[in-house]
Amino acid sequence: MGPFRHLAYSAAAAGVLYIHFRNLKMPVACMAAGVLVDMDHLIEYASYCKGKWDWNEFASGSYFNTKGTVKVIFHSWEAAIILWSMILLNDRLRKSGELRGIAVGYTLHLFLDQIGNNLNHLGYFVGYRRMVKWQQEKLIRK
Repeated sequence: MGPFRHLAYSAAAAGVLYIHFRNLKMPVACMAAGVLVDMDHLIEYASYCKGKWDWNEFASGSYFNTKGTVKVIFHSWEAAIILWSMILLNDRLRKSGELRGIAVGYTLHLFLDQIGNNLNHLGYFVGYRRMVKWQQEKLIRK
């Protein structure tokens, strides 16, 4: 899913959070997390292109097919589980509007990618991607 769709869904979630909690920090954190997760695409592409940036190649994601691997290290259900566990198990963190906003935005981003992209049900687990040596062919829905 592209950044503008993530921004739209994150903005909608942020609106709901603001209406429900009346805490401005929470929706701002939600929107930021919902979009900034994709910074790992920039990191991965920069590593791949070695300074020869091609906006069309980056925007299309075709470089994944060319290199045959998918790392996107910030796209991780393990991280979402850890984040939510920290919030649920720690009273101080549970009260943090910013952290809850981050958790909502991050989880929403992963959920939308999981249903909207062509990776299989394990494709957004970093542990699994690492186990299969980041090979795209092992991550694609069949």
